[in-house]
Amino acid sequence: MTMQHPVLMWSSLAIAIVLGAFGQILMKEAMKAAGPVPLDRSTGDLIRYTWDILFSWRVMLLAVCYGISVLLWLGVLSVADLSMARPLMSAGYLITLAYGVYIGEHVTTERILGTFLIIAGLFFVAKSQNG
Repeated sequence: MTMQHPVLMWSSLAIAIVLGAFGQILMKEAMKAAGPVPLDRSTGDLIRYTWDILFSWRVMLLAVCYGISVLLWLGVLSVADLSMARPLMSAGYLITLAYGVYIGEHVTTERILGTFLIIAGLFFVAKSQNG
């Protein structure tokens, strides 16, 4: 993938961020559906539990999301500095925070403020691409 145009680089980065965050959401949903890890059961039960998770539709879709995200990420790295691009991946924290609020997780003020401090830092990192 050749990314000569900045719009392609930024859009690829944005899609990679969204797919990465969506992958985390799918992982959470897969574990909610599976329930707690049965550490107090037999090895056979633990193997069946793991097998059921790995081959659930959520984890399969997660693998697709991560696969596409990695391909886009490789394209971004072919034209962008790692020290600029990698911190921008933390923009996905905002997506997962919003999802946490949506599903009713106990999201504290400190968690919200911390996430927004990270997002504020991203503006400086993104601006450095122009400088």
